[in-house]
Amino acid sequence: MAILLAEDDRALSALICDFFRAAKLEVHPAYDGEEALLAARETSFDLIILDVMMPKYDGIFICRELRKMCSAPVIFLTALGQEYDQLTGYRAGADDYMTKPFSFPVLVAKAQALMRRANGLSLAPGELGYGNITLSPAAHRAFVDGQELALRPKEYRILEILMRSHGQTVPRDALILQVWGEDFEGDERMLDRHIASLRKALGTGGVHIKAVYGQGYRLGGGS
Repeated sequence: MAILLAEDDRALSALICDFFRAAKLEVHPAYDGEEALLAARETSFDLIILDVMMPKYDGIFICRELRKMCSAPVIFLTALGQEYDQLTGYRAGADDYMTKPFSFPVLVAKAQALMRRANGLSLAPGELGYGNITLSPAAHRAFVDGQELALRPKEYRILEILMRSHGQTVPRDALILQVWGEDFEGDERMLDRHIASLRKALGTGGVHIKAVYGQGYRLGGGS
């Protein structure tokens, strides 16, 4: 599995590379935002690790650009640790966010877990996964970072529809039809209220649900 590491501190980058290579993982270092973006466009990576503050392009910009062209998991590795910074990272499309100083073994473990999940290797048969969200349709159970959620039936149904169509925009009318049925007579804003409630219940996973203006909703990047 190949990893792109975008970190402008060359000494730190070398240490991170050593830990990944010791775990038998291929890692490609990039030392500024432009180099990282070019590498991501030319090579298919299984995981991308981004510093936020880098020369030429910052990590937030790169992450947004990456989400237009690939679905590889993204970890932010940065000194910016305030809640606002973390939410900005997740909203840009990150799957995880680690602040410096950090544990090298934990970084490797997180990277391995995200790559397994992205490749469907950590999911039981029939389970659905996206980012830090896991869904078990057979048991009607939902998890974020391994913690089970208490979702209402319609919240669960909305999440299942979005996860089965991840990366694609699901039109509002289609969501309403699949969740409430043909006899729905409620307020059209009811869908938006359920989405807001679902995002809140998902916690950090809620940032993966995107509103597409004038169309509907989407889980993750895509069209």
